[in-house]
Amino acid sequence: MSTIRDVAIKAGVHPSTVSRVFSGNAKISQETQTRVLDAAQKLDFHPNAIARSLSVKRTCTIAIVIPHIYSGYFDDEFFPQVVQGLLNFAYPRGYRILVGGSNSHSDEIVQTFDILGSRQADGIVVLSNRLDVDTVGAMREQDTPFVLLGRPPAHYHDVSWVDADNERYTYEAINYLIGLGHKRIAYVGGDPEVAVTSERQRGYASAMSQAQLPQNPRWIEYGYFSDEGGYYAVQRMTELGDEAPTAYYAANDLMAFGILRGLREKGVGVPEQVSVIGTNDSGACLHVTPTLTTLRVPYAQMAAQAAELLIQAIEEESTACAQRFVDCELMIRESTGPCPA
Repeated sequence: MSTIRDVAIKAGVHPSTVSRVFSGNAKISQETQTRVLDAAQKLDFHPNAIARSLSVKRTCTIAIVIPHIYSGYFDDEFFPQVVQGLLNFAYPRGYRILVGGSNSHSDEIVQTFDILGSRQADGIVVLSNRLDVDTVGAMREQDTPFVLLGRPPAHYHDVSWVDADNERYTYEAINYLIGLGHKRIAYVGGDPEVAVTSERQRGYASAMSQAQLPQNPRWIEYGYFSDEGGYYAVQRMTELGDEAPTAYYAANDLMAFGILRGLREKGVGVPEQVSVIGTNDSGACLHVTPTLTTLRVPYAQMAAQAAELLIQAIEEESTACAQRFVDCELMIRESTGPCPA
């Protein structure tokens, strides 16, 4: 394996000149750069990224840690859209994406600081979603730039984040069902310990309360963002007889697909008897029968904006904070219709 010294000998320069050429931070003549790069190519020399980062104090890498706790975590389109958004912004600007994992919510903090402590990344995008783990408080004690996907707890006003207004747009989705004449509406949320679940549930409760509709606790289910969670909600709620819901709102499309499957197995017509709304607008929404009405949440756009804020903070060495909302849209398709008389 060739070394910097080998390249220096072949190019006729000092080893420090080779290092300066690959660091990109020194003024080296074009002729010398060409000699060094030609020598490196002939010797198949590739500078060590970690060693180089020690000299330039930057890795040109941003990180994200994924708590892949549920077996179906990657079945949902949330994570692929997040990675797509990070890559769309970071890659053209010369930044790589480092993805770390964690086997528990508390381990997420450990893995985050392991990446930053070993200087594998210049900054990190943090999923601010757990109500029982204060990742934000721990990150604020560090000097490394970070941006949240999701809003932090209310008492943190000085951090950057990008999010959708989950309460507002869930309210609009429920209000759409109410406008169709539905009065018995089920809320199928994700993990009750995740902030987005409570935000969406507040939107649901607000719409029901404003319309002066009953809020039966038996119409609430937590499906943990899985197909089976939505399927189970149908098994339980169809046993309520005259109090069974005539409409379901699901906090992601996977749970909505499980709801459709459960209703189909019980011979319940959608939307003739029951309406269903999902969330995310995943690609499969157009390929199920009936096509799924869903709340489009632009996670790729959210992640791209988070990468933009993070890279700006890295390159400017700044601590300025910014908070951004992205717009969502209710995509009305075949799975919703007027409440049957």
